Amino acid sequence: MTKILYGLFIWPITILPFSVLYKISDFLYFVLYKLIGYRTTVVRTNLNNSFPEKSDEEIKEIESKFYRHLCDLICESFKMFNISEKELLERCVYDDMDLINKYKDRNLCIIGHHYNNFEYAATSATASVGRQISCLFSKLSNEFFNEKITTSRSQFGMNMIQKDYAKSFFESKHEKPIGLIFGADQSPTYSKKVIWTNFLNQETACFFGPEKYAKENDMVVIFTKITKVKRGYYRLNFELVTDQPLQEEHGFITEKHTRMLEKEIKKRPEYWLWTHKRWKRTREKHEEFVPATA
Repeated sequence: MTKILYGLFIWPITILPFSVLYKISDFLYFVLYKLIGYRTTVVRTNLNNSFPEKSDEEIKEIESKFYRHLCDLICESFKMFNISEKELLERCVYDDMDLINKYKDRNLCIIGHHYNNFEYAATSATASVGRQISCLFSKLSNEFFNEKITTSRSQFGMNMIQKDYAKSFFESKHEKPIGLIFGADQSPTYSKKVIWTNFLNQETACFFGPEKYAKENDMVVIFTKITKVKRGYYRLNFELVTDQPLQEEHGFITEKHTRMLEKEIKKRPEYWLWTHKRWKRTREKHEEFVPATA
């Protein structure tokens, strides 16, 4: 059934030009948001809790803009199955490479997040930075789509690593310094190793993985900034979290890159993925809380 769905509906969409894709996106916006109200309760709750100072009108405006962006993101993700490297690199430009080049001889822990077009950013990474970049991912339950999406994301050199094999990846001998992307803003419902802090006005469990691996492998930690220039076009810049992970106190790395993401979200909240239930895990009394810092 999934192969039929892909062949009849998804593949035909992938061969369409972007001008037509965005007309489909406009239609999707009407269906998902106006007609069906896809996850509007989750989105509105997340926005209200994150921005209690905003009026109902302001929340509704952010919500509407978010769904327009979400529908663009869906169509742009479909296009990833059938896009040339040239076109992708024109639409996702790595603006400032000074930080990446400065640490060309060091292992890199690259903090990614579900902000703007994270699919473009990850898929174009190896081709854009001129060194091998890897990315941790969680395997999808559907084997067919897991294979399709993995192939799509790795088509321009990205090395996809299933999370179950992260330990063996680090234990393997690498001829050159590694660069690894961590998706650090997912809801760590089942992970025991988290850092609790205040994020977007709420107690939040943040993944400890990036900090853990950075310290164990002396990795320079870099935060990825993705800016939407206009519809379908993005620019990436990088900010240093730390180049001395072994000297940082427990929780510092996680706290710092969380504050960086929060800053980006507050500037343009419509570009974050609000449909996730990120705050369904609550902190136990014995779990440490790291106070938010500016």
